[in-house]
Amino acid sequence: MALGKRIKEIRKNLNLTSAELAIKLDIPVRTIGSYEREEAQPGPKFLSALIEKCHINVNWLLSGKGNMFISKKMELDINYITKIQERFNLTEEEVKGLIDILESDASRDMVLKFIQIKRGNKDALESLLCNLQGIKAIYG
Repeated sequence: MALGKRIKEIRKNLNLTSAELAIKLDIPVRTIGSYEREEAQPGPKFLSALIEKCHINVNWLLSGKGNMFISKKMELDINYITKIQERFNLTEEEVKGLIDILESDASRDMVLKFIQIKRGNKDALESLLCNLQGIKAIYG
């Protein structure tokens, strides 16, 4: 499903008209329609407002994966990911990849091992090396 269709689905799930969503996000109503019809692509400011004010899961918004809405805990995580995106100037595609990594148990485990290694845990280094050797064997 395309981004415009997901925006429309959000609006319908919230039981809002285009005008009501436009007021909630402080944008012109015609802008909502142009996004939903995919005549225009929403920018980061609109997407951030939609995520923040409607409690939308950024992963679902960008990829259609996961739940449409987020819990308060996830909302904090999304704010952090947005800060990372801004600090490192990541593209939407790179943010999607980062979220995919963090949502995968195996990938998340490897990221956590990197953190443990940075903190001086030598056992985590051995474990990570074993994982990487396994990945090399599989993907060559």
